[in-house]
Amino acid sequence: MATLPWPDWVGLGVFLALYFGYAPACRALLPRSINARLGGLRVHWMRTMLRRDNRIVDSALLGQVMQSASFFASASLILIGAMLSLLSGVDRLQPALESLVLVAPVPRLVFELKVALPLAVMVHGFVRFTWAIRQLNYTIAFLGAAPDRHGLGRHGERLAVSIAAVMSSALGTYNAGLRCYYFALAGLAWVIGPFVLAAAALLLTTMLVWRQIAGPAASSFGAALAAIESAHADIGEL
Repeated sequence: MATLPWPDWVGLGVFLALYFGYAPACRALLPRSINARLGGLRVHWMRTMLRRDNRIVDSALLGQVMQSASFFASASLILIGAMLSLLSGVDRLQPALESLVLVAPVPRLVFELKVALPLAVMVHGFVRFTWAIRQLNYTIAFLGAAPDRHGLGRHGERLAVSIAAVMSSALGTYNAGLRCYYFALAGLAWVIGPFVLAAAALLLTTMLVWRQIAGPAASSFGAALAAIESAHADIGEL
C-alpha cells in the first residue's frame, strides 16, 4: 500500500467515506427522507396486519421481497466470480485498458487494487443480502406466531412495533445491499483515475440523496404517508 500515490489515497478516502457514511448520515441529518420514515410506515402495516384475520397478503408481500433478495444475492455471486476472473487475468486486462486514451498507466499493484475495490463492494453486498434473507425469515416467523385480533389483548401495540422493527432491520439491510451495486459501478471509475473515482462517488451520493428528499417519489411518498397516518389516528391503537 506504500506504493499507492497520494491522489489515489484521496480518491479512495472519499469513496469509502461516502460508502460507509451514507446510511448513518441520512438517518442523522435527513429525518424526513423516505428511508427514515419507512419505519413508521411499517408499524402501521403491522397494526393493520394484526387486525386482519386473513394474513395471506402480508406473507405474500414478504415472500416477494425474500425472492428479490435471493435473486440479488445470486447475481452478486455471479459478479464476484466475474471480477475474480478479471483479477486472475490482470496481465491481459491492464495493457488493454491502458491502451485507451483515458486510462493512465499505473504499477500492477495499484491496478489490482483498483479492480479489487468493486469486488470488495460486491462481496459486502452479498453478505448484506444473505443477512437480509435471514432477518426476513425471522419476520415471517413472527407473522405466523402472532395471535389473531381477538387474542392480542393489551399486547397488540407492542407486538406491532416489535415486528416492524425486525422487518425494518431486514429491509434496511436489503436496501444497503442494493446500494452496493451502485457503489460498485462508481468504484470501477478508479480505473480511469482517482479524482474520477471521487467524482463518481460524489455524483452517486448526490443522486441518492436527491431521490430520498426531493425526487417525485419523495413528494408522493410524503402525501401517501400523511394520509395513512391520519387514517390510523382515526382508528386508534390496537
